[in-house]
Amino acid sequence: MTELFQYIVNGLASGSLYVLLAVGFTLVFGVMGMMNVAHADLYMIAVFTLVWVGQDAGLGNLLGFLAGVAAAIAVGFLIFVVVLRRIDKSVPLALFVGTLGVSYFIENLIAKIVEFRARSVHPFFQTEVFLLDGVRISNSDLLVFAATLAISFGLLWWLKSSTTGRLMRAVSESPRLSEIVAINTTKIMGIAVVIASAIAGVGGLLTANKTQGINPFVANDVSLKMFAVAIVAGIGSVGGALIAGLALGVIESLTVGYIGSTWQNVVGLAAMVVVLLVRPQGIFGRVSRIG
Repeated sequence: MTELFQYIVNGLASGSLYVLLAVGFTLVFGVMGMMNVAHADLYMIAVFTLVWVGQDAGLGNLLGFLAGVAAAIAVGFLIFVVVLRRIDKSVPLALFVGTLGVSYFIENLIAKIVEFRARSVHPFFQTEVFLLDGVRISNSDLLVFAATLAISFGLLWWLKSSTTGRLMRAVSESPRLSEIVAINTTKIMGIAVVIASAIAGVGGLLTANKTQGINPFVANDVSLKMFAVAIVAGIGSVGGALIAGLALGVIESLTVGYIGSTWQNVVGLAAMVVVLLVRPQGIFGRVSRIG
């Protein structure tokens, strides 16, 4: 029984990163109707900025953390202005190929800068492990999990209660009708991108505090999980992304523990296929009528 609970704790920790990436991805897709394949690269950019500013420049982890989040926001907004706004979203393949190209460019640019080497990340604090009835729980895992819940529920509250959040939901429902009633859809989309980019940056930085390492192609490892969570939850469902992301992390952890690590990535793909066959709009998604 202790072993089972240990796998669950480990899964919640890894699932938290999937949530923080998928929440931003699904927020942008829900508001703009655009798939940004390069979204996971913002995680990598934030952590490398922390390394360059906080460690290499000797300015400390606090300034490095803030610089990392700012860098993720800046790059995310740049992608929005230069790429997403200029591609016809009625052609999904163009969006996919365009943002995939951006992802490859970012990854190889950073790889060239760091000479294709991974970098170590100094932790923000000393990791301590607590034993609870034989289950090992670290303070870094608790921090990531608590931050995931706070960000997800905070975003849900903001979308439902704030004026900008309600405008964002209106744009998500119908950009054209929103423009008719004088909502600045471009501004609202830009805000969605900024929020999503900041969440991705924070998620990457908190995860790096535990892994204590980063490489230029880390997005390749988490992009599939980001897509899986968003699709299983239902594109545009922030609450669904929270549940699906944590569930995927736990299922993967159980798979590694009881079946083997070679089957870990199969879980996400299998979940996507099953959900698309049974419920194409996702578990928590809604059916949209066209015409």
